[in-house]
Amino acid sequence: MDRRKFLAGVPGAVVASREVLSGELETVREPSSLLADPPGPPVSSPIELLGVQLYTLRQEMASAPERTLAAIAEIGYREVELAGLYGMTPREMRSKLDDVGLRAVSSHHGVGDIRGAWARTLEGAQELGQSLIVAPSIPGSERTAEGLRRIADDFNHAGQTAAEAGLRFGYHNHDWEFGPLPDGTVPMDLLLEKTSPDLVDWQMDIFWIVDGGESPARYLDGTSGRVTSVHVKDRTPGGEMVDVGDGVIDFSLLLASAERHGMRHAFVEHDRPADAIDSVRRSFQHLTRPAAGSGAQSTGPGRP
Repeated sequence: MDRRKFLAGVPGAVVASREVLSGELETVREPSSLLADPPGPPVSSPIELLGVQLYTLRQEMASAPERTLAAIAEIGYREVELAGLYGMTPREMRSKLDDVGLRAVSSHHGVGDIRGAWARTLEGAQELGQSLIVAPSIPGSERTAEGLRRIADDFNHAGQTAAEAGLRFGYHNHDWEFGPLPDGTVPMDLLLEKTSPDLVDWQMDIFWIVDGGESPARYLDGTSGRVTSVHVKDRTPGGEMVDVGDGVIDFSLLLASAERHGMRHAFVEHDRPADAIDSVRRSFQHLTRPAAGSGAQSTGPGRP
């Protein structure tokens, strides 16, 4: 399959191969393996704990962190991924999370932190009780083959130091990593090749990999064990980011596959929600709804 034509043409009319839950490969015609048709079906998360990336609620966290964290916990989330501390120290943030029964298992830190105050960053993550630190992006000036090789070296070093501190280190993709460079190199493939699987995990953003014209299922098959966390956000056929269940990505299939390949955390996210609390609530409800025909009642992740 031509990676750049994955989502070309009429939505749902492409030919793709999908990994079915039995582990076999099946070639299907409409809808695409990664798209469910019609939009908005019930989906069911295969993992016990769902998290939320607090970037989704950045405005709410900046103005009312205690109330925001309490609302997240009330929805049923038990894990969060941090995107800054909103003026708090790691100890202060952990205290607020503890008060409502939430745990920060991951956080995003830029390449500048990796190359600069990395030891202090790791200490903060330890104080928060995290298991993972993720680099969320790469500077535009370094998105060349040569620049990415340098970044890969930095990532390997960061991963080694993180491991010595009892943490895992990973990288989070957007869409540009799947567009070939002038020499034909695919940035994501280069990063995966030049970083050690023992030191650098991949936080797969499912929306962005689909938006970049690639197949999350294909990459999960080829990188088993490296995708230890994912970002869960949905996409319309036209490319709009929407709450989970309002788009056409088949998360019931992808999350089950990701878990089999070693995923430990799934963070709901929406970059530009109209109402952030409502957005993460609606996504949670879709992801914890029992699968069609199961007859089971969902009690929320992490609950008996």
